[in-house]
Amino acid sequence: MKAKERRQAILADLKKQSHPITASQLAQRYQVSRQVIVGDIALLRASDIAITASNQGYFLTSHLKNTRCYTGKIVCQHGLDQTATELQAIVDLGARLIDVEVDHPIYGLLLAPLPIEKQADIDYFMQSIKHDPSKLLSSLTEGLHSHTIQCRDLDHFHQVQDRLKELGILYHD
Repeated sequence: MKAKERRQAILADLKKQSHPITASQLAQRYQVSRQVIVGDIALLRASDIAITASNQGYFLTSHLKNTRCYTGKIVCQHGLDQTATELQAIVDLGARLIDVEVDHPIYGLLLAPLPIEKQADIDYFMQSIKHDPSKLLSSLTEGLHSHTIQCRDLDHFHQVQDRLKELGILYHD
């Protein structure tokens, strides 16, 4: 299979999938190295195909579920020990986490997709950072970070904020 055909096949796979696909899975499927897949994804993105890379793999950005009507930002501050509590509070209230961002003093705004909406997503994320707390983006900013979250409406968003405030996770000055 030629490179262009492989990229089209990868795109077809991404369109069919409702969950992320890792570069390793794609590499095995197409019998190439993981690095070749990373390059293919970069070329697909360069041709204006919106592909999101998350800690769980690649997916088409258009596949992000947008069934909720309100999107807002929350600012939090905590260490690794409260990460699962933060994620659990958001998911338990039925909200969906979209991303995490930090304001780095040198690099400016650093943003990473973090699509978490169910317990399995939390478990996967927590397992991936279990042995290395420096993998948290917020470790660059003493735990200070923000999340974009999707909620049913503004009242639902305020419920999430209130719960995080009760837990001592919501940032306030």
